[in-house]
Amino acid sequence: MKLDPRIKLLLIAMLTSLAVFAKDIVYLGAVALTALLLDIMLRANILDALKRIRHFLSLIVFIAVVQSLTVKSGKSIVSIGNFTFISSAGLLNGAEFALRMGIIILASIIATTEKGRGMTDALIKLKLPYEIAFMVSVTIRFIPMFREEFASRLTALKLRGINIKKLNICKKVKVYTYLLSPTVAGSIIKSRELANAMEARAFRAYPQRTMLRDLRLKFIDYAVIISVIAYVALFAAVSIKIGGII
Repeated sequence: MKLDPRIKLLLIAMLTSLAVFAKDIVYLGAVALTALLLDIMLRANILDALKRIRHFLSLIVFIAVVQSLTVKSGKSIVSIGNFTFISSAGLLNGAEFALRMGIIILASIIATTEKGRGMTDALIKLKLPYEIAFMVSVTIRFIPMFREEFASRLTALKLRGINIKKLNICKKVKVYTYLLSPTVAGSIIKSRELANAMEARAFRAYPQRTMLRDLRLKFIDYAVIISVIAYVALFAAVSIKIGGII
């Protein structure tokens, strides 16, 4: 399904907002299912995106487990004597956190379905100044570049015979600290090269810029807008009338 980039931004804003305002795990599950269906309909490469952020996913699972262990209210599930290790409320809190973060990740994957200058053009069409829209697009492109820079430094360290997996936590932190400085320095050098290239091409020479393609909403875009309004209205009505289900 081909949608206007502005509609994709609308979908991202809707999903992330509902992830924040949803009351319990049932509503969060419904929003997560909606986000997954939208990714499939937009033909997003979900597995590839999740593979790239696999380390972040493990952090989410870790935080969810910590939350489930620290909340002691509700029915005791695992306990030793009077001390409760895992409670029903703790499990719900951990699951809700994992679902919220999962919704945000699935919503952000929608942005990966837009190639080239699509998102930049969408931000400009939404009356955002071109300079800010350009900075947003450059920032998004610099994130994988920063990751690749860090990965190359890590590979160079492994080629010198240092097995980071066998180091204790203190030495790991020290090694990653040493890797961070040259990685940031390399990113700064690349940003300066980008700034020089922009000046050479007379960036901001004229107050108004032309666009290669003029974004126009089609019938399917208007249909999605109506569907989003109806979905949010139904979600709000059910949340207000029924409240928390669990």
